[in-house]
Amino acid sequence: MANSRIYYAVQSVRLRGPSGTEVTPINTDWDRVRGLQTVGINTNFNLEPIYQMGQLELYDNFEEVPDVEVTLNKVLDGFPLIYGMAQGTGTLNEIANNRCGVQLGIFKDSAAAATGTTEQLLQIEPAYVSTATYTFSTDGNFTEDVTLVANDKEWLTTQADFGSYGDNDTFWTTSPTGFGIARRQQFNLGASILPNSGNNAGPLVRYTNGGIAPGSRITSLTITANLNREEIRELGQRRPFIRYINFPVEITCEIEVTAASGDLVGVNNTNAACANPKALENKQIKVVLCDGTTFDLGTKNKLTTVNYQGGDTGGGNATVTYSYQNFNDFTFIQGTGYDGSTAISNKIWESMGGGQDFNFNDGSNPG
Repeated sequence: MANSRIYYAVQSVRLRGPSGTEVTPINTDWDRVRGLQTVGINTNFNLEPIYQMGQLELYDNFEEVPDVEVTLNKVLDGFPLIYGMAQGTGTLNEIANNRCGVQLGIFKDSAAAATGTTEQLLQIEPAYVSTATYTFSTDGNFTEDVTLVANDKEWLTTQADFGSYGDNDTFWTTSPTGFGIARRQQFNLGASILPNSGNNAGPLVRYTNGGIAPGSRITSLTITANLNREEIRELGQRRPFIRYINFPVEITCEIEVTAASGDLVGVNNTNAACANPKALENKQIKVVLCDGTTFDLGTKNKLTTVNYQGGDTGGGNATVTYSYQNFNDFTFIQGTGYDGSTAISNKIWESMGGGQDFNFNDGSNPG
């Protein structure tokens, strides 16, 4: 009997990757995304109308290669993050060409968990990370939002065994890092490096270097990496043979604080001849969580905007939002619960053996 609906308990997503463009390494194992909150899949058929002389009617509506976009949101819970599962760890230039496979499994709507054999199975590969956003807030869970882009999407006639996980499986009852769901107390301020403020010498103190006001209490921090994926096509092949990162890549970090002394960002707007005043300094930003998960944005982050608002007669507090920008500096390091050399034996990845070759170098249809 067909399902009457699909809801969170009867659908699951798993990835296999990262795999490069070369023949090796090949990843044949699928790993379930743990802590997944939402999944969305958008398919855009790129139609190009073609007309001909001699008639008003459409001659052909040519189908170019479609664009498939997968959006995933998960809580940070000690299990591998989507970005690392799909693209790997390291600097952007080191992992720029890595890609992955995506499967969405749909199970019987009478089931209590998405385990065993699927009722319907969607497979998308090769897929590339397009954007990644990390939100650390005092209100709620820390989250990861990742968008994957692809050109292939197939509802398979053969189904897959997603295995079993849940309360009855001792390997999955706790976070592999021991910290569980990450919230505000899991932000490691001691190990993190945030833009500090300073002041210039003189009879009138002016804070001019573009850092956060001293003594500020951080209420939220958001990191976004937009990888600007673009296609390279070749004669003799319909699909692009790669969707590369179009450097330079803008990396942004937005930090909101509860204001205690204003934004303390001054502008040295001298009009002296031949002067080249600088209001900002390069700042180092590194976000570290208690399980060791690290987002390193390098040492050349500069303030782009600062917004002071609030403290109105309604009784709200004044807040300051500092927005920083760098280019190409984004290094992700998975937390201490993950060790790439022993991940499967430690049951951190839910690997399913016997998969298909994961290699798109030959330009053939995957799977």
